[in-house]
Amino acid sequence: MAEHLQRPLSIAIVGSSGFIGQYHLQHVLQEKDSELAALIDTAPSVATTAMQHDVPHFKNVDEFLEAYKSGDLAVDAVILATPTHTHVTLAQSFVGSGLSLLIEKPLSVTGGDGKSLLALSKQDTRGVYMVGHHRRHNAYVKAIKDVLDKKKLGDIVAVNGVWAARKHDAYYDIPWHTQVGAGGVILTNAIHDFDMLQYWLGDIAEVFAMEGPKRRPYAVDSTVQLIFKFSSGVIGSFLLTDSSASHVSWEAGTGDIPAFSSIGEDFLTIFGTNGSISVPSLIRYHYDDRPENEKNWKFPLQKDPDAMAAVDGIPAFAHQLKHFIAATRHEVEPNCSVEDGLRAVLVTEAVFRSLKTGKPSLVEKF
Repeated sequence: MAEHLQRPLSIAIVGSSGFIGQYHLQHVLQEKDSELAALIDTAPSVATTAMQHDVPHFKNVDEFLEAYKSGDLAVDAVILATPTHTHVTLAQSFVGSGLSLLIEKPLSVTGGDGKSLLALSKQDTRGVYMVGHHRRHNAYVKAIKDVLDKKKLGDIVAVNGVWAARKHDAYYDIPWHTQVGAGGVILTNAIHDFDMLQYWLGDIAEVFAMEGPKRRPYAVDSTVQLIFKFSSGVIGSFLLTDSSASHVSWEAGTGDIPAFSSIGEDFLTIFGTNGSISVPSLIRYHYDDRPENEKNWKFPLQKDPDAMAAVDGIPAFAHQLKHFIAATRHEVEPNCSVEDGLRAVLVTEAVFRSLKTGKPSLVEKF
């Protein structure tokens, strides 16, 4: 048995000063099976944070790897929580190091970069690679996955969703949030939904995108309407905007991110031949107990709230960290692989092609 199986996993965090990096830091400190090993960040405040937790601070990954390879630092795994455009370059630095790596979403800005990292990760037999699409660990997402796997909705025919919120002005003070190829509602927000939908319903095969008005003076996409088709034939639509005072979004519905206001309104519905279900209410509407001749719109639907029993109130980041620890210990396979992360990135590329051409775009296969 590997030595690290018998003690808390030593985890270093790259980018702990960022919004998501702070969540990772919080959960690494709280989890009994992990311990903080080091912080790697250029922000001056991180040096103080490192001192508070009695761990070394490094200004860049090269300094960290030098200390690790010299034997001066005991580390099992690294969480990479830096801006999107840095993910692939930084992740490549760890290939062959023996360290397991949790890479925040999106895996990469482009499919080409993602495929390069995928090829390198497949050659690395020492480290475990996992992509941080944390919603896969959210109780609502797992509840829907269970309903679908058990065919409780029958054959799925369609899905409809909305992500609408008004981001605060200071959000755009961070330079990369306004840069094409780094920020924008597609790469920053919709990427979550693409992974979630493909986790539930299989690969998205084709996308048509229309862009709405920009209400801020930035070049990045802000309001986009999507229509897509899955390889299975299921169709769907999704509206995304970061410029609306709205009560319907993942965060407002589920309370997944404590920093954002939570209202609890449904923002997504999946439709099947035997029923439908929405998030976050998780009420399944169906005709299960009716005879076949009464399973139609002339008769009242029945309501089943049983899926809500799976919602445990534990943050998705906490579940994700436990899973990453188990994957690093080779107890489970990562439930969001580099391949999974790449599939979501390829959907974003199809969206951008559609926005540019004004025509539907096929999602690249690999």
